[in-house]
Amino acid sequence: MMLAVIGLIFFGTILIGVPVAFGMGLAGSTWILFFEGIEPTILARRFYHALGSFPLLAIPLFIMLGVLADRTRMLPQMVVWLQMLLGRTRGGMAYINVVAAMLFAGISGTAVSDIASLGRVLIQLMTRAGYPVTYAAALTAATSIIGPIIPPSVAMIIYALAVGNVSIGAMFIGGAIPGVLFGLGFLVMAWYTTRRGKYGLLLEWPSLGVLLRQTLRVVPLLVLPVIIIGGIISGVFTVTESAAIGVAYTVLIGFLSRPRLRLKDIYDATVYSAVISSVAGMLLGAGAIVSWIFTFNRVTQSLADFLIALTASPSVLMLLVTAALLVLGMLMDAVPIMIALAPLMAPIAKQYGVPDIQFGLVFVVTCLIGLVTPPVGIILFMTSSIANVTLEKLSIAVFPFVVWMIIVVILMIFFPPLTLWLPKAVGF
Repeated sequence: MMLAVIGLIFFGTILIGVPVAFGMGLAGSTWILFFEGIEPTILARRFYHALGSFPLLAIPLFIMLGVLADRTRMLPQMVVWLQMLLGRTRGGMAYINVVAAMLFAGISGTAVSDIASLGRVLIQLMTRAGYPVTYAAALTAATSIIGPIIPPSVAMIIYALAVGNVSIGAMFIGGAIPGVLFGLGFLVMAWYTTRRGKYGLLLEWPSLGVLLRQTLRVVPLLVLPVIIIGGIISGVFTVTESAAIGVAYTVLIGFLSRPRLRLKDIYDATVYSAVISSVAGMLLGAGAIVSWIFTFNRVTQSLADFLIALTASPSVLMLLVTAALLVLGMLMDAVPIMIALAPLMAPIAKQYGVPDIQFGLVFVVTCLIGLVTPPVGIILFMTSSIANVTLEKLSIAVFPFVVWMIIVVILMIFFPPLTLWLPKAVGF
């Protein structure tokens, strides 16, 4: 009955247009106030407890970092540099799209920042090089998913905060190999698509002096991921501190470079990051209430008993979870799915003996695939608007990339070292 009431209220509010965070909070509050008869102050305590977390500060800081990197004109300089290196290669603009996304992934931590900062530029460059606009848009949408997989990752921070007792740093490092696999697969697919065409034959090879000068311009951007990830791996600073240092470094570079960063740019970046992270905060607070209800009513243990009776295989369990998340990803955004289901499923996976980091990464990456699957994939909508391509055509064009993403997730399930080896190697 409890699940039916909460589910009915939650999905009912979503259907009438209530924001997800409010729908989730209303569903949990209704059950506590009218069915459990528990002291109402538990709502405020659970909400405050979810937001009273120092690592939560990393979310607005990483979002701010991506915005500032865009405002300092670092990203266009990086694209120009990549054009000098790959622009004369057959299929070069497709390769530039993938490599640019992988490099920017070490800064922004979100798919939305990636598509908003690089999407329009990359799609325009590809279409000028002769690529069909639908293919250019599909590749750009797919490569944006690399952003929250290669560290840093706002999605992994949200998952770790929702579940608790999961190392954010270990998840960051564990996402590196799957993120690189995404990129390598996209590069191979781009080669296969463009091998018979003459795409990308737009630029003359630059002189050595021009290439060196452009390389010097992009060095500050290339150093930024090294500072962030290197500091976390070495233990010099925490994930939140790395985000703060990254913001300070970007502001310093912005004041020293041309065109110079303006105080208005910093203000705009601060406001934007506050607005976006407030949504995550509301979802975390509301999700904490629902999660507490599940724990209080032993829903997790009941579901675990059911799944154990269904299968004793950890791999089968993870395949079932992956299939369910892929379906949900077609209907909901990634963040609400993680906040609502991760606290429920992570303890069950632990009973199966699945390592926390492996399950967390499979969960997060699968949820992120939903960003590029119709009918509600937010990245599809953003890319469709940028490229002026219909959602139907874009959904068909992005399908091969989605298939590769799912293959990577299956590899993560059956080959745990893909997610566990690197964190162990660096001491997590």
